Amino acid sequence: MVWVVWLLIESVDMASLLKTLFSIGFRPFFLSAALFVSVCLFVWVGLYGGMVDVEGPMDPLRWHAHEMIFGYLGAVLAGFTLTAVANWTGRPPVSGGWLITLFLLWLAGRAAMALSLAGDLPVSTAALIDVGFIPAFIGLFAREVIAGGNKRNLVVVAAVSVFGLANVLFCLDVLGLYENALWTRLGVGTLALLLALIGGRIIPVFTGNWLKAQKLDASMPVMGFIDKISILLVGVGTLGWTLFPEQLVTGVLWVGAGGALLLRLCRWQGLKTGGEPLIVCLHIAYGFLAFSLIVIGLSVLFPADVPISSGLHLLSAGAVGLMTMVVMCRALLGHTGRPISSTPFLTTALGLVLLGGVLRVLAPWLPAYYGVLISISGFMWGGGFFLFACYVAPMVIRPRV
Repeated sequence: MVWVVWLLIESVDMASLLKTLFSIGFRPFFLSAALFVSVCLFVWVGLYGGMVDVEGPMDPLRWHAHEMIFGYLGAVLAGFTLTAVANWTGRPPVSGGWLITLFLLWLAGRAAMALSLAGDLPVSTAALIDVGFIPAFIGLFAREVIAGGNKRNLVVVAAVSVFGLANVLFCLDVLGLYENALWTRLGVGTLALLLALIGGRIIPVFTGNWLKAQKLDASMPVMGFIDKISILLVGVGTLGWTLFPEQLVTGVLWVGAGGALLLRLCRWQGLKTGGEPLIVCLHIAYGFLAFSLIVIGLSVLFPADVPISSGLHLLSAGAVGLMTMVVMCRALLGHTGRPISSTPFLTTALGLVLLGGVLRVLAPWLPAYYGVLISISGFMWGGGFFLFACYVAPMVIRPRV
């Protein structure tokens, strides 16, 4: 892969490449996020299977959880929001020096966490280096929303700010200033809220546009009671799970939130979209999100019978994996002047992520094959994102066609 990237770089003028790469948020962050998460999954499979041995101060499981939540998703959120906010406000996209600085902050955090895992950097130092990226990203995002008078999206700024707070709690934990397990639950819960919010906006719009192009009924329901109550339940469920993870009311809230999201999804005519994998996978991802909350809720209500890891991986490996890949696909194709439709290569990448996520969810239910399923799912998931990165790299470093 290094040689492929180097040949691509050698084929264009370096100044032109850098100007193009840092002209808008999706270019550096989407490509880097896909490459990073594929490497993370391959390393994690190696760590889990004993093929990779590390003796650093960073616990491998903590590294895996942190980098998947805040490393990978931090980059995807930065790329998506800093690209979308230009459309929301009509302002020029964040680019140049500001974008380069933000990207370097993200890169420094990933390097610091890796060095800590390898034993070359104290965990506390790695956390201090890492913690600066999300506040800087939120500051740029909020500046654009406020300057553009785009009050509607202040709720997205607020949700991303809570996501950043979860990373601060991680930093306090590893520094020994406030030992807590809140950061994982707050980070995962806020992630569910962001997927419910953003997915609830883009899925009906993308589905309606595709149906209209196929000369089918493209009418979509307006924001109604079920939409508002589902978002409210996810928000309250996140708060309850963060503070009271073992209370029965928390489990009931999560089950109710998942059920409400399923009702919401059923109104978006997903069964008519079988001709376009990018649309189908968005509906599947939102379904994974809904079922993940139901399973997490059931694990609270029946902890001896329902493994919480299945719910967490329905959310992360299922909903997050599919939805982020589709969103990145659509943004990359659309903003680089290409048709917004899947190709056999992209469909293969999506299929690998989908199957990898399903196997990871099934693993706790098949204890005799647990280790094998973990390894296969990790290679499939990471391989899907590696294929995606190889496919989009030429689009990212070259100007719009």
